[in-house]
Amino acid sequence: MACINKTTGRIIYMDNAATTPLYDEALEAMMPYLKGGFANPAAIYDIGQEAAGAVAAARSDIASTLGARPNEIYFTSGGTEADNWAIKGVALGEYLSHGSHRRAAGTDRPHIITSAFEHHAVLNTCKWLEKNECRVSYVNPSADGIVPVSEIESHICKDTVLISVMLANNETGTIQSVREIGTLAHEHGILFHTDAVAAYGHIPVNVKESNIDLMSASAHKFNGPKGTGFLYVSEEIKLPPFMHGGAQEQGRRAGTVNVPGIVGMAAAAVSHHNDMEADIARLNELGSYFFERLSGLNASVLKGSEGLSDMKVSGEKEPGKDAVRINGCIDKRLPGSFNIMIPGVNAEELTVRLGMEGICVSAGAACATYQGDSSHVLKAMGLTKKEADSSIRISLSSANTMQEIDILFEFLRGIL
Repeated sequence: MACINKTTGRIIYMDNAATTPLYDEALEAMMPYLKGGFANPAAIYDIGQEAAGAVAAARSDIASTLGARPNEIYFTSGGTEADNWAIKGVALGEYLSHGSHRRAAGTDRPHIITSAFEHHAVLNTCKWLEKNECRVSYVNPSADGIVPVSEIESHICKDTVLISVMLANNETGTIQSVREIGTLAHEHGILFHTDAVAAYGHIPVNVKESNIDLMSASAHKFNGPKGTGFLYVSEEIKLPPFMHGGAQEQGRRAGTVNVPGIVGMAAAAVSHHNDMEADIARLNELGSYFFERLSGLNASVLKGSEGLSDMKVSGEKEPGKDAVRINGCIDKRLPGSFNIMIPGVNAEELTVRLGMEGICVSAGAACATYQGDSSHVLKAMGLTKKEADSSIRISLSSANTMQEIDILFEFLRGIL
């Protein structure tokens, strides 16, 4: 049985970067296709065509949130599949890119540029490609968690076919300079992919304005169902099929279409798109209060602290070894997303103790929980192993309250 917080009488969930609860409107959209409308959308009889119509409507709805066209949206099982498809498809398959960023295919050893703190779905895909005649350059982020565009440019060579940099980091929440990276890629005739799993649904993104050729997203990160996602592929690109079999997804992704998951994902995407301005405002309000409480924690518990002046990003001038600090850029981050380093505290033990109090946070990415290693994200930013192992991730939603933030910090005060 889950631990319930004694003060609120419910779980205090602050791990929305790991996954999010299913929206009511998403579940309502799914229900008809879990029961009466169960038919295969490839069938030509009425209930099959009704399902096909629902999938087409979902494709159009998701495209509208991105400034994309419906035929540029391909449904997948989630962000991991979408990342694999985008990167392997460009590196190993024949593709065509038209317009100002035309590039010839057929290089002997395709070269990819990515960052050293990408999600493992990207990093492990690139490592696999390195075993299959591809070359990969891994660019370290700066101490504030931002990947320098100039560093990316320094790695470009004649064989570079793809740049892949995430829209926002899943551990620190730092938002990357995607538009500038996309512009750089196209100036050199290179395709640009961004893993937007952490960011899509939470900040505005327009694929055309940001020069994005391929973009990955996963429904469960924006209150849709698990096991569903999509890959945006610019219609100018001929990406080879990732799964072979039937002719689903314009012949590029075989397999019976997950109708309930797709319509639920689209409902959640539209809801986030419509409420984004209000949600960001609410999360900024909660974020300001979070900073206020963090300042108070430093001021009242840690000797020699001067509040907000001590909340330096990791890698800058040290504010004092005992100060609780924010990892990553304070300003350029997803609303409500924080990664904090608490000196002298074991992050895994702390998350367990918080969980016993009914407070859910994490010590890093959920997919890396069982790897038993320090955060590759924080180490790439220059943190020591000890600092990385003392860092926790707190990711709020607009449903969180200031009371819940108070409860979290009162517990941290007691621990310290």
